[in-house]
Amino acid sequence: MLQYSGGVFAASVFRPATSTAAVTLTASGDELAGLSAVEAVARMKSGELDAETYAKALITRARKRRDLNAFINLDPEQVLESARAADKRRSSGQVLGALHGLPIPVKDSVFTEDYPTTAGTAALRELNHRVDAPLVSRLKAAGAIVMGKTNLHELSTGHTSNNEIFGAVHNPFDPTRIPGGSSGGTAVAVATGMAPLGVGEDTFGSIRVPAALCGVTGFRPTTGRYPNDGTVPLTPRFDQLGPIARTVTDIILFDTVITGSSTRYTGRPLNSVRLGVPRSYFYEGMASEIVPVINNALQRLEQAGVTLIEADIPDVKDLIEQSYFPVLNYEVYANLDAFLRNVGLPGGLPEVLAQAGPRMRKFYNNSLVPGAPNAVPEQVYQSALQTGRRLREVILDYFSRHDLDAIVFPSTLNAAIPIGDENETDIDGVTVPTVVVTGNNQALAPACRLPALTLPAGLTRSGLPVGVEFEAAPMTDEKLLALGLGLETALGPLSKTALTL
Repeated sequence: MLQYSGGVFAASVFRPATSTAAVTLTASGDELAGLSAVEAVARMKSGELDAETYAKALITRARKRRDLNAFINLDPEQVLESARAADKRRSSGQVLGALHGLPIPVKDSVFTEDYPTTAGTAALRELNHRVDAPLVSRLKAAGAIVMGKTNLHELSTGHTSNNEIFGAVHNPFDPTRIPGGSSGGTAVAVATGMAPLGVGEDTFGSIRVPAALCGVTGFRPTTGRYPNDGTVPLTPRFDQLGPIARTVTDIILFDTVITGSSTRYTGRPLNSVRLGVPRSYFYEGMASEIVPVINNALQRLEQAGVTLIEADIPDVKDLIEQSYFPVLNYEVYANLDAFLRNVGLPGGLPEVLAQAGPRMRKFYNNSLVPGAPNAVPEQVYQSALQTGRRLREVILDYFSRHDLDAIVFPSTLNAAIPIGDENETDIDGVTVPTVVVTGNNQALAPACRLPALTLPAGLTRSGLPVGVEFEAAPMTDEKLLALGLGLETALGPLSKTALTL
């Protein structure tokens, strides 16, 4: 098992089973680790590539980059046993699923039968609730293999993935910097070729922030498009499982498996696409190092035929701040406490907090525990629910009035910040709250149930990835994914990816 022990990885991490003792990362192994999910599955289904050989390449890649601390739990022999079973299904002529033989890492807040689920916190390490979340069941029914459980920000409550219990996850472009969070381990695994496709969860940017900071693609669907049961929650009102991948095509593969959709996607011509550019709020406060990257991305979109509509969203800052955040902070404690008790932790959230990292315990006790000094009062919460309805009306009107396919803005206000900047960080000599840098642009999608797609926009002069986000009207996920194929082409690949680092 890949397990965290006493601040360092146990010596048994990735100790190969007898059948894999000779595995090394060769040129062919590098090539296999760089395959997209679509390419890998096609090769395995045709028999050109054995699932076991592919799994060995990914496991070896994970071993090579274990310094990044992407996984909390990974059992190589278990993965290889499942891969060998997939090879037997193919050789016996059985019908093969759309994800045949594909190892998929799963954020360790999502319950799985194959591995325990910790939510990145100490009290859940011994929790014996071994059942697949419905989304995981659908992946496995399509032939996927659960490739371990990925590291995350403790209790999914943060954007840095600097986990005090299992250790910080490190950005592959600069290991002194955060990968984003809370699904940081999944993003790192995908970016570095440990797997082409992974499961994250997004309440406040927890898929989109790490995708942006690690140079990959993240998708938060319309809230409720994918089943969220079997996930350690913050609040079901905003929580949403979703994929992180290196290509939009792989995001589409994930979406079709989970939804059962038979839609055939083709890239939409961009000369008919209209994107809103709400400069107010979403573009304000950007670090100088990402400004040229975002501007160049918008220019590439225009050159590809996209029409950019410069139009602000009325009162968006006040509406978001007076609705989303009070509702989130009010609902977390009761939802999480009830969930923990229902899955077999009699002491509920108080038991978890008693063993949590000091930063996490302090945050909950100051802001989220009922009666805490900064807890949201009931009347503020009720007002926030009303304001949230107003925000959704304003957003729908914005899309309609400007005839937009989507809106576009930077995913974060800076590239990856240093590990340790938990509360504040520096942008161009100004001290800024970390949550603003990473989360300023992440509340709109959950607040308004918008599907959101984050794509790599480019690299800063220091070589750090920058993401650009596209959000569309609710329930237009398939249109956004089809549009994403063309947007991805127009933006072009990064000049350097984590696969080569």
